[in-house]
Amino acid sequence: MQEKNPKRVLIRFFIFALLGLNMEVFFTSISGLITNGNFSLRGHTSLWMMLDYGLLGILTPWIRDFLLRRKIPLVGRAVVYMCGIYLVEYLSGILFHKVIGLNIWDYSSLPLNLHGQITLVYLPLWFALGLGIETLYEWVDRIAVLFSNRVSG
Repeated sequence: MQEKNPKRVLIRFFIFALLGLNMEVFFTSISGLITNGNFSLRGHTSLWMMLDYGLLGILTPWIRDFLLRRKIPLVGRAVVYMCGIYLVEYLSGILFHKVIGLNIWDYSSLPLNLHGQITLVYLPLWFALGLGIETLYEWVDRIAVLFSNRVSG
């Protein structure tokens, strides 16, 4: 069942946003090491990405509950999450780039890209995230409950 406590939803949003930013910095650090031999292990991201990652923390229970009611197995749910990640990444990329004028990422140099906003190169990564998103959500939600109770009480 989806949470109606706005504090808890907001806390979940920020935890997911911060986890996503950290995941992206880690991924870009390792990617730089593998592709360029960059041992400085400097990663990068944009704070705008907090919106995408935070949204994941809000949408996950809605999607999970819908899929569980239909008895969709984990692999099927992971595919749905992966497609959702691609959809949000594409739409936010278009919004950032074409509407607002920010070019936060550009996958034009990678194969199998759509308008430089998404690429199938990251399919294994997004599928793996889809496999673990429900467990991650449950962990984050327990933290959100603790924080929202502390703030309330």
